[in-house]
Amino acid sequence: MAATVSTSITVRVQAKGGKFLADDIGGSEVIIRNAQTGERLAGGLALGTDSGNLSSTYTADASLSAIVTPAVPPATEPTIQWLSPDADTSGLTVDLPISRPTLLAITACGPLGGLQSAHQVTTSQWIVPGQTLNEGPGFVVELPGLLVQVMEPATHLSILSTDLPYTVPFQVNVTMMCGCQIADGEPWIPCDFTVTAVIGPVGQPATETVKLCFPGTAPSLFTGSWTLAAKSSGFYQAVVTAVQRSTGNTGTGTVTFFVKQAS
Repeated sequence: MAATVSTSITVRVQAKGGKFLADDIGGSEVIIRNAQTGERLAGGLALGTDSGNLSSTYTADASLSAIVTPAVPPATEPTIQWLSPDADTSGLTVDLPISRPTLLAITACGPLGGLQSAHQVTTSQWIVPGQTLNEGPGFVVELPGLLVQVMEPATHLSILSTDLPYTVPFQVNVTMMCGCQIADGEPWIPCDFTVTAVIGPVGQPATETVKLCFPGTAPSLFTGSWTLAAKSSGFYQAVVTAVQRSTGNTGTGTVTFFVKQAS
């Protein structure tokens, strides 16, 4: 049997259309397996205090997954920025115990600080003994999706029947999977996102769709409201969906609320 040779790889997990998942969003978990046998070769948390640096100029250490901000009038062209790591940028570096060319299955799951919106992606890469895959940005795994946190209404909101009709307020925090905020002046602009709440009785088809707007009072915060009619009773759920049009990134969050008969 051939001896194993030090074979190093650095894995960075990048939000699709965003930055690397760093400590501020809990980082991500990476598992590296032999794709042909399923043997686990290495794994751990991809962590770091920094999520990378944006530049309008491409450099050799930049991720090939650029960040594109759609054009907003009077601009006629989109803005393209390149993401590069530094010494503190989140990642996981491991030595692989291999003695022959190996097809790797690299799985990334995150963000660990937003498990309600976490995604898991597996991609593959050949590597040979003695090779290093940690130059430049390293091996970049792109993680699609949006982090959606329904802040209001709280799940299990109880509404007394004497309070009907009742206006249910919605406040939803939407960010990129790296935690980067949505706001005017940021690379991720509010007009690129559509956020809706689809509402109906639990276990039945939805009856209402409410578009949530970006009032600009706080980054990433989308708001709206829905009125529960005076004759309504029972259990309701709201499925909130956020979509970034330019990338197709999508995220969801669900809450329930109910009408309780007054004693």
